[in-house]
Amino acid sequence: MKKIFLLLILFAFTASLQAQDVKIGYTSAYLILPHVPAYMKAQDSLKKTEAALTNQLMIKQNDFEAKYKKFEADRQSGDVIPVLLRTRANDLQKLQQEITQERELYSQELQKMQAALQTPILQKVKTAIEEVGKENGYTFILSSQDGMGQDNFLFSTDKIDITLLVLDKLGVKMTPEQLAAANAKLEADAIAAEKAAQN
Repeated sequence: MKKIFLLLILFAFTASLQAQDVKIGYTSAYLILPHVPAYMKAQDSLKKTEAALTNQLMIKQNDFEAKYKKFEADRQSGDVIPVLLRTRANDLQKLQQEITQERELYSQELQKMQAALQTPILQKVKTAIEEVGKENGYTFILSSQDGMGQDNFLFSTDKIDITLLVLDKLGVKMTPEQLAAANAKLEADAIAAEKAAQN
């Protein structure tokens, strides 16, 4: 639906501006960001923080599971008085609630951290795209991919791809061949990660 809407907008603009000199370019933040060192550093920082938080949660989860197994063994043995069992059951319930709350808090903290780290980088990319557009006389610069990394175009030519210009503006020097190879590797890595997640 988005693609159809985008194509209709393009058609409308093209039809209404036929008398004018229209220059259209495209790029994708999804193709730019993995090549920006600050972005990759932010991603590494996020991964390390996520791993540390996950480790903390796993320690608590393992503690809960050990206490639960002991509780179940004591309950089934009948050697522990019911009052003590109820107290331990309440303690286990509280511990499980704490783990759930911490998991939600960690998720929120990671989202805040991600926004804090990525917002300035995304703003730099946006500014670079705008500068490339102004400096090179583009009327429109479109995003070649949607928010899910899917292509927006049914067909496009590399002649209007401004990704290398934007990367250059951001201080990242690449040849078209290097960019194509790097993007092919990123795509292969993403496919491999998706397959690994499915297994």
